[in-house]
Amino acid sequence: MARFWPLQLMGWGLYTAINVLCSLPWWRRIDYDAFRGGFLVASFLSSFPMYWLCHQLWKRKVDLRIAAVICMVVAFPLGMLGSLCAFQSALYFSNTRPPFHWTDIITATPSGWYALMSWVSFYFGIKHYLSLEAKHRQLIATEMLAKEAQLRALRFQLQPHFLFNTMNAISTLVLNDQPHAATEMIGKLAHLLRSTLDAPELHQISLADELATTEEYLAIEAIRFGDRLTVRWDLDDALVDVLVPRLILQPLVENAVRHGIARRPAGGFVLVRTRRDGDYLRILIENEPPEESASILLDGFTRPGGIGLQNVRQRLEKMYGDASTMHTSTNARGNFEVSFTLPIEYSRSLLAHKLSMATDEA
Repeated sequence: MARFWPLQLMGWGLYTAINVLCSLPWWRRIDYDAFRGGFLVASFLSSFPMYWLCHQLWKRKVDLRIAAVICMVVAFPLGMLGSLCAFQSALYFSNTRPPFHWTDIITATPSGWYALMSWVSFYFGIKHYLSLEAKHRQLIATEMLAKEAQLRALRFQLQPHFLFNTMNAISTLVLNDQPHAATEMIGKLAHLLRSTLDAPELHQISLADELATTEEYLAIEAIRFGDRLTVRWDLDDALVDVLVPRLILQPLVENAVRHGIARRPAGGFVLVRTRRDGDYLRILIENEPPEESASILLDGFTRPGGIGLQNVRQRLEKMYGDASTMHTSTNARGNFEVSFTLPIEYSRSLLAHKLSMATDEA
């Protein structure tokens, strides 16, 4: 009903304006003006019972073809009533007072009938448009809920996977009679779990927060590997506020440690690099391969059943689609690399702050 009055007044106002313009050649004939005025007023008033009828038909979900036939039948006597009012108005203001004939009323009835059926067509057209618009919004909302559920499931998949691997490492320390190291690892694990379970509904966090979580994970692995694990950071400080998927780095770094460092008796390094590539953020994780064939290493990373890389790839596809890329390769130094790109995005509050600062500088 909130939309009815603006559309009703606007539609009939436009129709009246057209009639006035078309009547300008006969503007000195009072009887003609009275005829057009009576016709417009009667048609306008007739649109209200037509509205009630159309509303009831729409509410009861009557088939559109049946509804059209019903409206055509009902509109005819209303159109005749409009013609009668128009002729009566013309006769009242006419100087010559011609005789009244029902044939004149019947002849003019199609004009009123056509005006009301045009109104009916607009009513059902607008109703169908609003219905399709509501279904479209509902479909978008359903797709967003489904996408969010998939992202949540993918993210939560990492936590038991990571927890299982870390508990295995703790049990290994206990079996190797290293209780102090095991205790320290349990403490760091508890702190990491608290930070990863904080604000569980967030799918994106700043790169700085994601790097901090990754650093906490590497601190846990450093207890197990000691000097065998070297972590190198090559970060662009200008990108720390860019939004990235939550827990996007940890599984990649975990793969680098498990499939690279853990299989090297002498240990090795893990490099985390962030760079800007136009409007995209590029993140690279590099690690030294194990002292065995690279083909075995690549198979360990890319096998279909692997959770880490598969999870990251799926999350990037769900969140960014074709706007993100992910590659695995062996570089010229013989080290294994995993890199991915995603569009640079900032939180709304941070973006507003940056725009404010840019305006102040200008």
